[in-house]
Amino acid sequence: MMESREENSGLKEDRVITTNGETSSLWDKMHRELSNLPRADDSHEVTIFRVPLSIRESNKNMFEPSAVSIGPYYRGLPHLRAMEENKWLSLRAFLNYKAGESNEINEVGEEPARGLLQDCINKIKEVEQRARRCYSEPFDMSSDEFVQMLVLDASFILASYICTDFDNAAKGWISSLITTDLILLENQIPFFIIETLWGSPLVDPEDMRWLVRRLTNGDIPIKALPERQKIHHLLHLCLCSAVPTVSTQDEDAASEPNHCPFLNWVRAVPVLKSLFSSKKEEETNKGMVWEIPCARELEEAGVKIKKLKQSDDITKITFQSGTLVIPRVFITDRVKPLFMNLIALEQCMYYQRRPHFSAYMGFLDKLVNTAHDVQILQKHGIIESMLSGEEEVAVFFNQCGVGVVIEEDHYLADLFKRVNKHCGSRYHRYRAKLSRDYFNNPWSIIALIAATFLLCLTILQSFMSVYSYIRSPSS
Repeated sequence: MMESREENSGLKEDRVITTNGETSSLWDKMHRELSNLPRADDSHEVTIFRVPLSIRESNKNMFEPSAVSIGPYYRGLPHLRAMEENKWLSLRAFLNYKAGESNEINEVGEEPARGLLQDCINKIKEVEQRARRCYSEPFDMSSDEFVQMLVLDASFILASYICTDFDNAAKGWISSLITTDLILLENQIPFFIIETLWGSPLVDPEDMRWLVRRLTNGDIPIKALPERQKIHHLLHLCLCSAVPTVSTQDEDAASEPNHCPFLNWVRAVPVLKSLFSSKKEEETNKGMVWEIPCARELEEAGVKIKKLKQSDDITKITFQSGTLVIPRVFITDRVKPLFMNLIALEQCMYYQRRPHFSAYMGFLDKLVNTAHDVQILQKHGIIESMLSGEEEVAVFFNQCGVGVVIEEDHYLADLFKRVNKHCGSRYHRYRAKLSRDYFNNPWSIIALIAATFLLCLTILQSFMSVYSYIRSPSS
């Protein structure tokens, strides 16, 4: 028994030595991986992501470029190589513009092209590591390959979309396909690369609005960017120009009449709120922030749907006195990938910003269930579509909500609650049914008035008969 114990202890010691050796090797490997990670306080966080699989599955063709590759994710694909030569033409035009010459530069060694090109390369090399940290996934590219890609892609964007003074063959390639490719989440380069190559920050508000208008073809309303707004890439520029920095829910809630200030004050205090609200009420209110009736059900409940006449905020939705006011939304084949990529960007940047645009698209998804809902919104001028039919519009809005996560306190949560309470009122439903069945056209109104008049005459005649019988002397 003693010998067996000694043998076991010897085996245990051997295992410890072996295990310690393996642990040391694993420690070195894991330590290298941790050392390669960006610092926790690094201001250049990841901003260019891969689209989440749950969102990509609904519409794969809306996230992959079809004409030009920007950045490393789709670089080298066969169907995108045709634009590579045009990028070199853009670089030559950019160097000509910087040199202030009108003649073409055909030789690499010609001055001042050589000095300008070397200056561009040096500038991009200085921010190479910062640019690499902007991508959510690693990619196998050498330093020279990566810098060359950034110089070509940035000069292509500058020559084709930002500087209007360029006169080169690159502008002949500008089309809706290329414009759509430039607003795809996975097809981006950091915006500071474009500014570095240009030589100064692009901060003029009108220039930025003009650029967004070109990227979106003017299909969505845009607003001026806030001062010192940090732009990560072209898609992020579109998001910042379309979505306000201040929630419209606060403005909408502030415009509602305050029937009981004391009760509102009580509900604002957490301790008092727990005393005056039941668990059932809290669960009901929690469920009311996720769902909203579709357009057909809203009309049946007596909700009036109107178009917001003019606004530079596509997400500004209000509900007051039974009227739901919604800005116009223009749906085209170019808008569909823009909306889907804006949603994907917000879902990936959840740690930086609230999913404001995602909540807006979720609202439209709830509002539109079938083609009949699309017809109702088209009747009120809220949806304008260049698609093949109402069914395609309904399918698009329903796909926008697939795989999208929205916080419980999204900017339309209070509006959802008030709309649901309005629709749950029997008074509003009966009034809407009366208006729909008896006051929907002049003939129904005339018939109702005539029937009411005849009923009053019948009641009056009956009353007079009974009254005369009572008043007559007994026989």
